[in-house]
Amino acid sequence: MVKASKKKTNGENNAPVPSVLAFSRKIEPSDGLMQAGLWNADVAQLSQQTWQNIELHDKSNRGVKSQYGVANEEKHQPNLVRGDDASLPPHLDTLRVSFTVKFLGDIATATANNEPDFGIKLAKKIKEYQDEIGFLPLARRYAQNLANGRFLWRNRVGAESVWVKISDSENANKSWEFGSLSLDLHDFDVKNEQLDDLAKCIAESFVATGKYLLLKVEAFVKVGLGQRVFPSQEMREKDKDNKSKFLYQIKTPNGLCAGLHSEKIGNAIRTIDTWYDFPQADDLFDKTVKPAIAIEPYGSVPTQGQAYRRNASEGDLYSLMANWLSDDGNISTEQKHFVVANLIRGGVFGGKE
Repeated sequence: MVKASKKKTNGENNAPVPSVLAFSRKIEPSDGLMQAGLWNADVAQLSQQTWQNIELHDKSNRGVKSQYGVANEEKHQPNLVRGDDASLPPHLDTLRVSFTVKFLGDIATATANNEPDFGIKLAKKIKEYQDEIGFLPLARRYAQNLANGRFLWRNRVGAESVWVKISDSENANKSWEFGSLSLDLHDFDVKNEQLDDLAKCIAESFVATGKYLLLKVEAFVKVGLGQRVFPSQEMREKDKDNKSKFLYQIKTPNGLCAGLHSEKIGNAIRTIDTWYDFPQADDLFDKTVKPAIAIEPYGSVPTQGQAYRRNASEGDLYSLMANWLSDDGNISTEQKHFVVANLIRGGVFGGKE
């Protein structure tokens, strides 16, 4: 007969958070539809034209083997590649990416938590944050990542023009428009009245309980006639025909349409962390404007093979949370932003014995 193990408290297992702890996302984007049309010098008219779905097509190439470590006897052999591709039709020059995004409140309430005392302390700290600092600094960063078109990812690179229109789905008279290329991707101190107004609406949704803000986002990107566009890529194994590249497509009433994953859009919106402090980052980047990274508990950036918040000295989420919630502890305003942004991000944060 196996005896049930005695439940350990946070102090006994040295975990900075409960063993069961989870928060629901407070920023919920939809998938993004990718459609084609013609640029209009009157950007206010861009939404009015008929946009056609961008369909995926197969592309097979006979390339060369250029990756590191190819054996000498194989270096002269062709590299046959087959996969999905996507591009604008030859007579159209503009990509339209459209999606909705919902902002929700009740940030301090966990969806799962087996330590009630922890929940009480956290709720108290978030209330203090709300009263003393407010959600506007975070909301403004989220707003800027919508306005600057960061969610376009590679589709933004090399674009001649990018125009973003954001509308309140519940108020037809409330909308914001931005020339995206004039808004920085890393400096969040830019002055812009439209941004301030949008951020105020987002901040109010974080405060509210049971109420949400639903925005419709349209980005218009002039990339050139027939130019390639870049939907999200699917993580799949090669198929029976040796196809190795699979792009994402969405089923619509007008047929299949190339798309961006909601996760990819969400990652772009929460790429607001410029508060990390990592010696190698200081050596690599201009210290006045450090590149923003996505909000993650350990500051993880898989594309760089790096985590900028690996431990307490570098300011990981769990160490900061433990310090902030302790009876006599405190953390800087910037790191409070980071903790709150992680709660907005949501996820499973439970500690382990």
